Amino acid sequence: MATILSISSQVVYGAVGNSAAGFAIERLGHEAWAVPTVLLAHHPGYGKYEGGPLDAELIASLVAALDGQGWLKRCDAVISGYMAEPDQADAIADAVERVKAANPAALYLCDPIMGDEPNGLYVGGGIEAAMKQLSRRADILTPNWFEFGLLTGEQPRDNRAALALARTLGPRVVAVTSAPAPEGRIACLAVDGKKGYRTETQAYKPAEGGAVPKGTGDLFSAIFLARLLTGNDVPLALARATASTAALVKSSVEAGRSELALARDQGMIWDPGLLPSMQVF
Repeated sequence: MATILSISSQVVYGAVGNSAAGFAIERLGHEAWAVPTVLLAHHPGYGKYEGGPLDAELIASLVAALDGQGWLKRCDAVISGYMAEPDQADAIADAVERVKAANPAALYLCDPIMGDEPNGLYVGGGIEAAMKQLSRRADILTPNWFEFGLLTGEQPRDNRAALALARTLGPRVVAVTSAPAPEGRIACLAVDGKKGYRTETQAYKPAEGGAVPKGTGDLFSAIFLARLLTGNDVPLALARATASTAALVKSSVEAGRSELALARDQGMIWDPGLLPSMQVF
């Protein structure tokens, strides 16, 4: 069993941010310590919401308190996601430094949440620059295709070009979700040293008027990290995270749900069924 410090958004209703990541981490047999960057009644996609961001100083003090108790030496990884304010990046960086000082073998996964297709950037001013700084500290980086373009400043022409660009970002492992694929499909790319990998699954779309469940990036990143900490290599962790995410989206869409049905279909986190085929570059 590993212990993961998860710093991201948190909602009362729904399955995004820590509310998705923490559940997946624990379903895979690890311990999750959740620190919210923002606490909301629900994600903003539903319209007017209540709640707001946590001060960067409070985030830092929560982690410092864990450090003061000597507990961070038990921490095997940090995962960070959504930031509400640019200065929260400093608190996250401090948390990573504290964890790595207590346990030099600990990993840091940065999910650089900034936006997505088709709506583009959805974070406030200064977040993009702050997220780019955090991404350079990461051991593992998990942008979606839109965020990958922001981080690299390019739109690659094909898979090999995308994998080559991913290696320039700095982290040892980069996994890119929502990569281009044939109509009705969706792909994920990953690099680990000199090798690159690509998986592809069906893209599940809701009935007319429905909404694709949010939180799929949070879920993928958490499963990917948890699988790596279980001992899976990068291609197997990629295949399992991709398959579990696709299975949960399929189940939720077919049930007409606007949220990932994590509690109902939690078995898919552990056993998604058939794994997608893997291309190695």
